[in-house]
Formats: sequence, C-alpha cells, structure tokens
Amino acid sequence: MEQLAIEQILTARTAAQQGCVDARRRLAALFDANSFVEYGPLAGRSSEVDDDAPADGLVGGVGELGGRPVVAAAYDRHVLDGTQSERNQRKLAKLIFLANTNRWPLVLFIEGDGARRDDPPPPPPVVVYTRGRWDTYDGLAELSGWVPTVAVITGRALDGHLGLALLCDTVIGVAGATVGGTGTGNAEPVLRPVEDLAARGDLDVVAPDEDAAIATVRAYLSYWFDAPGEGRPSPKAEAIGAIVPDNRRRAYDMRTLIAAFADDGSVLELGRAWAPSMVTALARIEGRAIGIFANQPLSPNAGAIDSVAADKAARFVELCDAYELPLVSFVDNPGYMVGPDAERGGIARHHARPLSALHHRTVPLYSVQVRKAYGLGPYAMSGYGSSRLVPELRLAWPSVESGGMSLEGAAYLVKRKEIQAAATPQEARAIRDAYAEQMRDVASGVRAGRTYSFDDVVLPAETRPRLAAMVRRVPRALPPVRKHPIDPR
Repeated sequence: MEQLAIEQILTARTAAQQGCVDARRRLAALFDANSFVEYGPLAGRSSEVDDDAPADGLVGGVGELGGRPVVAAAYDRHVLDGTQSERNQRKLAKLIFLANTNRWPLVLFIEGDGARRDDPPPPPPVVVYTRGRWDTYDGLAELSGWVPTVAVITGRALDGHLGLALLCDTVIGVAGATVGGTGTGNAEPVLRPVEDLAARGDLDVVAPDEDAAIATVRAYLSYWFDAPGEGRPSPKAEAIGAIVPDNRRRAYDMRTLIAAFADDGSVLELGRAWAPSMVTALARIEGRAIGIFANQPLSPNAGAIDSVAADKAARFVELCDAYELPLVSFVDNPGYMVGPDAERGGIARHHARPLSALHHRTVPLYSVQVRKAYGLGPYAMSGYGSSRLVPELRLAWPSVESGGMSLEGAAYLVKRKEIQAAATPQEARAIRDAYAEQMRDVASGVRAGRTYSFDDVVLPAETRPRLAAMVRRVPRALPPVRKHPIDPR
C-alpha cells in the first residue's frame, strides 16, 4: 500500500480525534469505556487532504450503555458553529438507519446555528453516498414509537437544530442553553432559554449541567432496557397513607406519594415545569419499569384537568404504550376545568385526548383512587367507563369520594333554598358543609366497595405489594412492529 496514502489517513485520523473536543467528551461520558465505534470520522467540509473541519462538526457512532447498544451523535459548536451540512446530515441519516434497523435507542447532543449557508454541493467524482433509508427529519419521525429518541440541548440551538430536538421523544435542556430562529436577512436570532421551552411543554427536563443531563439520559434509557432488579421500597412506603391529610380540603404533594410508592430513588419525572396539575414520571416497582401519571392536588388548579394537563397525560400514555411500560394512575381529581378561560384554552377539543389514548392502549393499567374523583375527570385517569379496556386493577383508598360533581357543588343544588335563606355567610357555609359531610359518608370507600365500584378498597400501605404482584405477572415483550408513533408535541 502506498506509504503516502497511509500517512495521510493517519494524519487525518489524528486531527479528527483531536477536534470536536466537546462532542467527544459528551459521548465519552455517555458510553461505557472503550465501547464507541465512530462513523465518518474523516468527513470534512471539503474533500481536501488538509481539510480543517474535524468530523465536519458532528461526531457520531454506536456504543454501549450498561452493555446495551445505543446510537448517539453530538454536534460541536467549535467547528463551523456546529452547523448542519449536506455531509454531516448524511452521516446522521446513516446513524438513524442503524437505530431503526437494529432497534437501538438514539441520543442526540444538539447545539449549532442551523444550516450551513455556504455549504457547497459535493464535487465529482464523489457520487456514492452512504445514506440510510431516510434522511434526518423524516428518519426521526420514523423512529417515533419504535425506539426511544432523546435530544440533549447543550448550547445555542437555532433553526434546524431545534427542529431535530423537537422531533425526539424526550428533550433534555442544560441550564444556560438557548434556542431560537434566525429569521430572514441578517437579523440577529431571537433566543429564549430552555426553561421557557420547559414551561411550554416543548422540553421534558432541565438539567443543571451537562453531567446531570447525561446522567438523566442514562436513567431514561434504563427504563427502555428494563433489566429488572430487586428494587428497594422507599423508607416511607409503610407510612404512605400519612401523606394524605385527614382534612379533605387540605392539599398535599402527589410527588411525595409517588416517591413513597415506587422503588427508592427510581422516579424520573418528565415535564415538571409544564401543566402543573398533572404529574408524569417513569419509575420502578420491585425493579420493573412502569409509567405513572397522577393528579397534583398542590397545583393552582387543585388537580383539575385543563387543556395542557390533558395533552400531557395523553402523550405520556402514548409513550408508555409504545414502549410496553405498564401504567399506574393515582387519582385525586375534581374534574375537568370549566368556564370561559378553559374554553378559550381549547378544553372542548383537548379533553378527549387522554380518553382516546387510554382507549387505544394495549399495556396494563392499574388505577388507584386516593381521594376525590368527580365528573369526567376519573375517566381521563383510568379509562373506566370510556375504554374498551377497563383497568386491569382498580383500587381505592378508604379516603375516596366520587360523584358527578363536588360534594360542595351538589350542596348548592340540593340545599339551594336553605343556603339562600341563611342569615349570614357563615350559616350558609355551615349548611353546605353539613350536607357535604353527610354525602361524603354516602360515597365512602366502604360503600363504594359494597357496590363493586372498585376491585378492592385497600389500606394505603397495601397498594405497592398489590400492584407489584400484578406487574410481576405481565412479562414485557416488545412487539415486532411499531404500534403507533408518539405525538410530536
């Protein structure tokens, strides 16, 4: 073999390995040691031997995470502002092809200024491209619901880079990163912090730094791999019932209840900054990966479902159903939001989304009613009465109360004359509260159990072992074909 050619290859490899320092550091932190196989390390912005754009600004390949194969790519701003070129997009398309063919998860570290405006077409005689079956954007859409796709926004992401991120199932932002668009002409890009995206539901997790973001990726993908361990219960598991106040009007933090129910330290919440009346989280129970969605009584809406909460629950159900993760719902819900503000927010259109998602699911659903469930709200949390598949197990705690509307609301209808005739507001409230307490006893957990409104009414501490026993009986088997894509937000 010609010595000059060998020397040129070795020189080019060395330059590539020394370039894109940030991208390589991120991939090294993600993958198991010595497991990374790189694709296209010699790609550059030109075909010149002494090309000065290492890896054309995109480092990508296949590695292992805990011994399991993962495809990953990382843009690097220090090479041509991390821009997208015809060449590095072909490289990314090949990686998407590998992810699809082998059903390997895909992770993208994203920063850069969109398309490279002075990117020249490939010169002859280079005419054989190593394309995959798809290009990048339609390729990511093809992966949706087939393998997990995760984007980590590490710096400034403009235009097409943001588009890549938002086509992924799950988006993680590093605090301090920004996103935006350049618009037309030479206008300066309008940038927004990733925290703004999180508040709008476009981003799932904001990590304080890159190390935390990479740890979140590893944790997220562990649910997909779902290698069951023993799973230790939370130290608060036995006292989970104490989290719910005896006073039915007092709020509590549903996150605390979820943490007490799941394996210790296993909860990864998605979308915390968005739709605060709904909590969605991946977790484990006795080592098995599950998805949990729950009402949040501590939210400004007291757990009522508005348009964004309906969207959040529906998309989460789709995510778990696509990847065969059993679902658990915790219900403490005063119903759907109503009124002019809710109507302007599109509640009439959005309210049906969780009902539809639950109707089409094939994974098991286990529902636990903790306290109240009024109106159509409980159907959005369990599909009970609106789904071809009722929950595989429907439990209630002794503290439950159910009805077509709140007990106080019913009091204003049934005791309307007495309330209107009350001499003082205090007397009116006393009439209302007396009726509500009377009806609370009528709608108590024991009476609900007598009428077989639930499969069982259990003590709070019995919830975890009951559901763990059910999950153990359901082996996780990924279907050979994609069930459905996941709503791209």
